[in-house]
Amino acid sequence: MNRRSFLGASAAGLSTASAADVHKQPNQYFELRFFQLRNSKADQSKRLTGFLEEHHLPMTKRNGIGPVGYFQVYLGSDMPKIVTVSAFRSWNEVAEKRAARGADRKWTQAADAMGASAEPVFERVETWLLRAFDGMPRLEEPAIEPGKALRFFDLRTYESETFRDSAMKIDMFNQEEIKIFRRSSINPVFFGESVFGSRQPNLTYMVWYDDMRAREAAWEKFLADPDWKRISTKPGWTNAEAVSNISNRFLQPLPFSPIR
Repeated sequence: MNRRSFLGASAAGLSTASAADVHKQPNQYFELRFFQLRNSKADQSKRLTGFLEEHHLPMTKRNGIGPVGYFQVYLGSDMPKIVTVSAFRSWNEVAEKRAARGADRKWTQAADAMGASAEPVFERVETWLLRAFDGMPRLEEPAIEPGKALRFFDLRTYESETFRDSAMKIDMFNQEEIKIFRRSSINPVFFGESVFGSRQPNLTYMVWYDDMRAREAAWEKFLADPDWKRISTKPGWTNAEAVSNISNRFLQPLPFSPIR
């Protein structure tokens, strides 16, 4: 990779894919929404999950948005909290589907009714937009196995001191780390670099396991992998150089979530 072009891209917080690669398989975009709730007699959690199941999910199906996922945070900061994930095929589709949602009469009526309620169904909402990594340009839905217990999901965010440092960490994932994840049974859903959102520069990824014990076994295998040991000390790729802070949320999919 040409170092000058790499640093130029990283300074803008952009990925380093060639035009030919992007043309072959356009990188998806992911919208993450974090609904901050509070425990109260008004039962925000039940009312918001009901709205998402009865109105938001049908709206995404009518307008061809997705894959989508709906999760509750059961271990993480600022609980209670609900997280939604929506995938878009391209940058243009983000705008197209937003317009389609605004023109969807069933949706606008339901959203207006929710907004007019004397008791709000959430305290605040924060929205992030991510661009999929070149090394994994599409979201991968876990196969649904009838009768199987709901899986365990990790949503992890790596912050960096500079956009250059973040681009170095993304390069590390693209070249080697995603492959090590897969063979360690850390099962990817998506990897995305932040386009809009808080605490930039950063990247966020989602992975899944059958349960907590599977998670522990997978990370033990990952940390023992000789390729991980090799790349984790490579200049420019070390945590001290590329990652300034890591935050983690453990998620459980809501029963109606298509990603589960």
